[in-house]
Amino acid sequence: MKRADPTSILTRRQLLWRLGALGVTATAALTAACQQGTPAAPAGGAQAGGAPAGGAQKAPAKPASASGELKVWMSGAPELEQALTKILQEYKADKPNLTLNVENFPFNQYSQKLTTSFAGGTGPDVYWIDVRAVEFAKRGALLPLDPFVSKEYTDDLFPVTLEAGEWNGKRYAVPMHELANGLFVNKAMFEKAGITVPRDLKDAWTWDQLREYSMKLAERSGGTTNVWGFGHLREPGDWTVLPFIHQNGGQPLSPDYKKASGFLNAEPAVEALSWYGKLYTEDKVASASLPPDAFPTGKVAIFDAVSIYVVPLQRQHPNFQYEVAPAPKKKQMAVMTGGYNVGINPATKQPQELCWDLIDYMTRVKHAQWALESGYLPARKSVIEGTPMYKEHPWKLFLDELAQAGIHRPASTEYSFFFDTFGATVTDIVTGADVKASLDKAASVLDPRLAAA
Repeated sequence: MKRADPTSILTRRQLLWRLGALGVTATAALTAACQQGTPAAPAGGAQAGGAPAGGAQKAPAKPASASGELKVWMSGAPELEQALTKILQEYKADKPNLTLNVENFPFNQYSQKLTTSFAGGTGPDVYWIDVRAVEFAKRGALLPLDPFVSKEYTDDLFPVTLEAGEWNGKRYAVPMHELANGLFVNKAMFEKAGITVPRDLKDAWTWDQLREYSMKLAERSGGTTNVWGFGHLREPGDWTVLPFIHQNGGQPLSPDYKKASGFLNAEPAVEALSWYGKLYTEDKVASASLPPDAFPTGKVAIFDAVSIYVVPLQRQHPNFQYEVAPAPKKKQMAVMTGGYNVGINPATKQPQELCWDLIDYMTRVKHAQWALESGYLPARKSVIEGTPMYKEHPWKLFLDELAQAGIHRPASTEYSFFFDTFGATVTDIVTGADVKASLDKAASVLDPRLAAA
């Protein structure tokens, strides 16, 4: 099944932007002149409203007053803005007195833009927020959604998708979509080497196999590497490296996110980062600075990438043959998952019921449409059950990972500090720093901040 066309793969940095890691500011205003009418039903068994066919919940009654102006903020590629704008146009088709203003910001500026706007009293009414939701909840910049979110609403969501939006026993945000990671492999290289690529979680490669295949497929000439054995779409950091700690039975922080010592520098993490670092330093099969379009141009054999990477590959390299294998395993499987959530500004001057009605429309009523047009994974079980495409490879693989092995980044109020500290530590390790000493240092830096959070 075809998804909405993504943007071109130009450089690795530009692609990261397209997938939500970087971006270009764009603004769209939806006024009373928005398109009217009911959209055609998406393919794959979804009804015209975007809810899955069969077993769909009934939408709550519309607010008595659907007038005024709602400011909606997001961060994503222009294509994501277009997909969201279409959904918002459909939402206001029968609300001539409602104006929706959508503003889109670069990912690397978005968090600061939100912080500044809230400090100045000019924040959005409804906005996207990632794992930093708990940070904004602590600042008082997110409204508790418990009065609006029903058990029926949350029961339809994968449990891992709900964790980033919860803090101190209250819900502050709900998922817009999801991502999972897989190992994209160059099919021609693997066939030539006689290596079978698994498609099922039970057949996932071990660390030893991943290292063996990376070394076997790397190609060097003199001091030059022509083909890297292993690489990442995202830069080495928490998204890419934390799964290895979990795969080895560890975790980076204590369950309450109050302590790093005894976790980030414990044996499972030290073993995981030692193994990972050697791919760069001793085996020399991995690089943190891959050339543009490294995977589809044959410069890397095994490419750890997010699920949405399928979309630009199909669009820009339709003749490139690849396979997708599950994330690797050690003591257990663990796959990084995540995505944007949506929340409400407590200081909104618009009715809270109207804000929630819009969120419910985006995240539940139109969830199937959003997933199909954006390329993200659905977070709702009913959408998966009602859409045949999600029974096909590689979408089934990604969703199996989400359901059976999904982990998430630490939903701590000090996540941003953790992100910076851990990322710097990984950079040190892949450039040759002592692993245990680096993790001890990181833990000692994190402990005071986490304890005071």
